[in-house]
Amino acid sequence: MGVSEFSGTTAHLERFSAETGERIYRIPCDLHRALVSYVYLILSEHSPPTLIDCGTGEANCLQEILAGFAQIRSRYKESFVLTQLERIIITHAHIDHGGGTAFFVQNSGAEVMCHTLDASVITRYDERALLSNRRFNDFLKNAGIPSEKRTELIQAFGFTPGRAMSVQSVKPLEDGERLDNLTLCHTPGHSPGHLCIQVGNQHMILGDIILSKTLTPVWPERISPNTGLAHFFDSVKKIRDIAPNMTGLPGHEQAIASLLPRIDTVEQSHHRRLERVLNLLRESDEPLSLSQLAGKMYIVRSGMPGFLALIDIGARVEYLEQRNFVSVVNAEELEQEKTDVFLYRTC
Repeated sequence: MGVSEFSGTTAHLERFSAETGERIYRIPCDLHRALVSYVYLILSEHSPPTLIDCGTGEANCLQEILAGFAQIRSRYKESFVLTQLERIIITHAHIDHGGGTAFFVQNSGAEVMCHTLDASVITRYDERALLSNRRFNDFLKNAGIPSEKRTELIQAFGFTPGRAMSVQSVKPLEDGERLDNLTLCHTPGHSPGHLCIQVGNQHMILGDIILSKTLTPVWPERISPNTGLAHFFDSVKKIRDIAPNMTGLPGHEQAIASLLPRIDTVEQSHHRRLERVLNLLRESDEPLSLSQLAGKMYIVRSGMPGFLALIDIGARVEYLEQRNFVSVVNAEELEQEKTDVFLYRTC
């Protein structure tokens, strides 16, 4: 059960109690971003103080997390201070979850943990940013985005070298591993090494795999291996099997009182959108590129919404192509290097 406390913004500090004794504090941060983030501080008499995720690491975000610690001390009479932090678990290595890791390590000496497949982003951020942006550029080129626009998109929404400080070492975690009363669940799709963290038998910290209102962005596998809709659907099914009646604690938006109804809605929404993509291709007189499909599927054309629309279409067409519902129809022109743009039709 959650107890909300007003924090001076539209986001709130919340406390959840596990039957195994853990006190879970949900701390809002990155309050000036379009999508507010939450990190989780877990305190218990029988396990080390643990922080789940670290926000972007940008100045306002760090101050907001520290203010959350202060509020936990004043309102809930916890004695916790940052220097007592012993363990950091990163649900996934996107900047809004792992960007602040180095700050908390430097000020506490805490051990950092995340899934094996995301660990290199935490330890070698700039290198991974370079490689990711190369794949991102190829995806945009094949989607039909012109060169100057590709550069703009990568600068705005890709990995930015130097934005996050790397940490020296990360303990790799695996699916099913237990840390005291925390059970780790590998749920790829949104990122390769995405983890959900079960606390006792009542709460599941979700990272970004399921949000209370928004469909989680899913990257095409050609940009980031071990993402994509197929992995995402498998992960959602895993959560359905493990935690249908648990409270879901996502990295953005409100807590989810019971996961099963939200899982049903998420799955239905994804399948409706897949069918919509197929219908757009069936109704078109000409084969369509990913950018053309995105323009027909979504009203937004620019900024972050436009970027996410293109990524969304890329993941959906990839999923449909893997299952032989759509195919690339200009293979000969691609082979002869007459074009870089993939054009799709239904099979």
